[in-house]
Amino acid sequence: MNDIPEKQNEPRQLERLAAQRQLYSTAKRIFGAQVILGAPVAFGWALLVVLFPEVKGFAALWGVAITLADILWLTPWQKQLRESAAKIQEAFDCEVLDLSWNEIKAGKPADYELVKEQAVKFDNGSESTPLWDWYPPVVGDLPIEVARVICQRANCRWDSNQRRRYAAWVIACVIFVSVLVFGLGFIGGMTVEKFFLAIFLPLSPAFILGIRQFTEQTEAANRLDKLKEHADRLWSEACKNESAAISTIKSRALQDEIFENRKRSPLVFDWVFYLVRDRYEEQMNHGAQELAEEAKRKLRLP
Repeated sequence: MNDIPEKQNEPRQLERLAAQRQLYSTAKRIFGAQVILGAPVAFGWALLVVLFPEVKGFAALWGVAITLADILWLTPWQKQLRESAAKIQEAFDCEVLDLSWNEIKAGKPADYELVKEQAVKFDNGSESTPLWDWYPPVVGDLPIEVARVICQRANCRWDSNQRRRYAAWVIACVIFVSVLVFGLGFIGGMTVEKFFLAIFLPLSPAFILGIRQFTEQTEAANRLDKLKEHADRLWSEACKNESAAISTIKSRALQDEIFENRKRSPLVFDWVFYLVRDRYEEQMNHGAQELAEEAKRKLRLP
């Protein structure tokens, strides 16, 4: 009853998915560099100061320099890439889910040249993330108003789960490093001044990064949970034969919030995605199947 399953696998749409994946991958590599500079390298400086106290000034300078680079350069660069990827994903959703582009919310669409450039880069690499059937094909048997909401709900449900798990791992690492650092200071019999200069200041980028990741990932998951609850309500209303015009307006408003969340949400490393992908994808498809079957019963569809 709708063409979502066919549309999402058209070359034009697969090119968009490849482009947004490539942009996110670039942003994640930048984030990975931040993590390496702010955690393992900084921890190495802390150990070096324990062995050679005379380098404590250089260690402190390192911590300050990395913190400034994070705030002034690396994080803004990430945000720019993330926003471009979110715009490309929004263009995919608008065409596949039959929604109009909201220029007030999303601004100007990403340039065609950017999409092509990034898609080619992705194709030239090893494609470890499948792009076919982005949304569950089972929605193809439903009216577009119901199918669209199920797809929007799937976006929120999937992303929320992986972000909560990632946030738990991050805060566990922060706690572990904190205990280890204070243990080093206690065993070494350091004064407060020496501990601050030799260990805490060099490691401050790691602490800032970890706490910020935990906070932002948790906030993003909370936003997604609220959006999923809203999608559940829209699905229920669409199953009551709500007018197509009203349903489309409500879905467009929900899509605005999904786009805003994509633009604002922090990155999650690909290895986390690969670790949970199969289980979460199975859960997502099962949920979509159940919602589709229930919608057919409510709408008395064959």
